[in-house]
Amino acid sequence: MNKWMLAAALTFNMSFNAVHAHETQPDGLVNLQSNVSITLETDTTIAVMAVEAEHKQPAQLAEQINTTMAWALDAAKKFKSIDVKGGQYSAHQMYDKNVVRSWRGSQQLVLESKNSVELGQLIGLLQTKLLLKSLRYIVSNEKRKKVKTGLIQQAIEQFKQQARVITKSLDHTQYAIHQINIDSNASQPPVHFAQARLLNNAQAVETASANLQPSTSDIQITVSGSIRLIK
Repeated sequence: MNKWMLAAALTFNMSFNAVHAHETQPDGLVNLQSNVSITLETDTTIAVMAVEAEHKQPAQLAEQINTTMAWALDAAKKFKSIDVKGGQYSAHQMYDKNVVRSWRGSQQLVLESKNSVELGQLIGLLQTKLLLKSLRYIVSNEKRKKVKTGLIQQAIEQFKQQARVITKSLDHTQYAIHQINIDSNASQPPVHFAQARLLNNAQAVETASANLQPSTSDIQITVSGSIRLIK
């Protein structure tokens, strides 16, 4: 179960007949701002793996990488909860004293899933022939949109509550919204980069489930604007 931590910060700035940047603000305007934020556990993991190889002949190099990638894609088919995308193939020459020594090529495989158990199992399997390049933990679009809608409603309600308190405290009977802006931002969890090394040699890691730990992401909604006080 996700643990949400909710924090709200309310600020306001009242300004009557104030002059800002050579512009005179209309009488009876009050500037308000409401901030609502929440910390969410990430629910989706994106792993980037790669086939890397070296060969003296570019044709054999491409064939070798294609064979390994085909094996990886076939192995991934057994994991229905994982979205698999293959990347473009790239190759470049390796030089030794200005002489072409060999060709080195690579191709990426991107794995995305909400099922960390199955993703860990697949990563462990693929590490016998592929490199784990990076891991990234994100909040899915579905979850982010759902939470964002709720935060906007909270921030607007707090904006209105501030407006009612200020209107009453300044001996006015009602207010009208003069201007309102809604902004949102979200922090992104860091990308974890794996140490690049070939795993098909004597130091190859054992095939095992990768230890995938969720991270957190902060989402903040800011509602700012101004109201006009009415007697």
